[in-house]
Amino acid sequence: MAFWILQLAMSFRTTDRMLTSGLWWIAILWLGMFGGAVGSFLTVVWDRLGTGEGFVVPRSRCPECDHLIRWYHNVPVVGWLLLGGRCYDCGSRIPVKHPLIELAFALLFILAGMATPWL
Repeated sequence: MAFWILQLAMSFRTTDRMLTSGLWWIAILWLGMFGGAVGSFLTVVWDRLGTGEGFVVPRSRCPECDHLIRWYHNVPVVGWLLLGGRCYDCGSRIPVKHPLIELAFALLFILAGMATPWL
């Protein structure tokens, strides 16, 4: 009987460790995505500062052809990589500063999260 209790306790400990490990990766992924979104917003603020345009409206668009960027192309870093750094509609280059700033903020948020005692 004691063997079964010990084995059950070991399985709970292993499950708890696996669950904690999985949640840790989810927290890291969430921090990275949130940081990338913050970096993307700050890039928009940087580009529109002094132009008289709002930061939320109008939506993001190509600087060359003025086509609106589709929501699935506007995912931080991933959208730029999938499009090869070019506009989907006209093929003009999208500046590399966009994914670099998004990536920098994603890494900054991950590092800040890892420095906290709860993660």
